Amino acid sequence: MAAQSILLRFSYFEHDWIEEDIDGPQAAEATLLRVAAEGDWFEVDDAAPDEFDTFDALAERVAQTVVRDWNMPAAAVQLPLGKLRTIIAEGGWTFAGGEFSEFVGNNQDTEMLVRLVRDR
Repeated sequence: MAAQSILLRFSYFEHDWIEEDIDGPQAAEATLLRVAAEGDWFEVDDAAPDEFDTFDALAERVAQTVVRDWNMPAAAVQLPLGKLRTIIAEGGWTFAGGEFSEFVGNNQDTEMLVRLVRDR
């Protein structure tokens, strides 16, 4: 059987926040939690991620940045990763690789990219 592969991205879309009135850490926290709760993983055409071999390694890195470094609630990480766990379980997928990138000024939003595989 041939394996099927899919690339999915979750973004916190910080560049979209420019239009919102975010004044201070509490407002940023509320916006981050809203985006984490309402955001979805979407299919992309990109290079396969190779930074992390396991779901847990990706989750640890995202938590290190968002929770420990940024002092944001764990839910900001748990919500999108919970959605990814559901996608994996319901679709019969296996985590095959992932990467995490932080917000960089005008260049990129904070994002997770994963590759999932399954037998057809």
